[in-house]
Amino acid sequence: MTEKQTPVTDTPVDGLSRFLWWLAAADAEILKDCKADKERYRIVGIAVLVTWMFATLAWGYFFSTVVNDDMIIAGLALFFGFAVLSIDRSLIAAMSRNDNKNKFVPVAFRLLLAVTIGLFISQPVVLMLFQKDIQAQIALNKQTKLDTFRKELVTLNAARKSELQGALDQVKAEVAAKEEQVKDYKDAYIRETDGTGGSGRIGESAIARVKKSEYLKAEEELIKLRKTMGPKLLERETQIAAMLKEDSIKEQAYAVTLADGFLAQTEALNDLTAEHPPLKQRYRLIVFIITLIEVMPLLSKLLMPKGEYDEKLAALTAQSIADAKLGLEKSKELQEHYHDAATAADQETMDHIFDLTRETRRRHAEDLVQEWKEQDGKKYPALWTRARKMLMLHRTW
Repeated sequence: MTEKQTPVTDTPVDGLSRFLWWLAAADAEILKDCKADKERYRIVGIAVLVTWMFATLAWGYFFSTVVNDDMIIAGLALFFGFAVLSIDRSLIAAMSRNDNKNKFVPVAFRLLLAVTIGLFISQPVVLMLFQKDIQAQIALNKQTKLDTFRKELVTLNAARKSELQGALDQVKAEVAAKEEQVKDYKDAYIRETDGTGGSGRIGESAIARVKKSEYLKAEEELIKLRKTMGPKLLERETQIAAMLKEDSIKEQAYAVTLADGFLAQTEALNDLTAEHPPLKQRYRLIVFIITLIEVMPLLSKLLMPKGEYDEKLAALTAQSIADAKLGLEKSKELQEHYHDAATAADQETMDHIFDLTRETRRRHAEDLVQEWKEQDGKKYPALWTRARKMLMLHRTW
């Protein structure tokens, strides 16, 4: 009595499952018949998909701090995100599920590589999460750097500026002293004319005229001094103004270099974490979580128990290797048989040729010996060499 067999029907596999299996570096044709492993590899594929999205997002934000073109940013983000995806798939595909004793070294290397990638990808994501605080810290850092630059400019130009300012002050002091002298002479003349002076007389007295003469002479000297010192005063002021303008240009050029790029944001984040310990703890926690997301596909594959898919894949691999070895052996045997058969056929053909030409070669040999006797009759090696050439007793192929 035979048992009633249940017909096996192939259930169609949806495109999403095939895509997730491809992300998990699994063979869909083998996996579709492994009911127990289908969901496991979907989970691994989802882990790889999340990592891919994180990598694309992180690279996109990274390039947005460097490039202003959205199309270029999108293209670079997709390219480098796909590169991370390829690395993850390669690591998962290379995971050995056998029980080799030396399995720890390659697994540790792949985990180290995954952690390194995760740490790098986590940096742009952290910068994006703390963007507001980072921008505020960047403004403070810019102002600090700008103040430091100004102090350096002042220190650099201190000697030259002190020299120019000293010369300028000297010129101004001479002019001011002369102006003060003219003012004193003028006040003395006025006091002599209004009766408040030393003479006590009102009007243009002799002493008043002397005071007036001194006043007019001092005023004339002041005019000459101003004409003489004017160009010098203007030259010193021009040099100082040029120095200040040059410092202003340098300051503006330096301010342009204080951008809000990736390095500036990283520096601001380091300053924030150094000044605020609670932020530092949360920063480390976020980096750990994002790194764990990157390592998650590899850990999923590593911790997943060996199932039906692995057994079938191992069997197919072993069968393919055995078929390849068998094909190689059969090809080698066929090649050897070909050479043996070709050698036998050549021997048979050669024997037939020698049978057909035996009488002809004998007559040629008799003629050769007769000729040898007539010429010398002593040098046997020479006779043998000529005989071989004539009778084709040596291989020429």
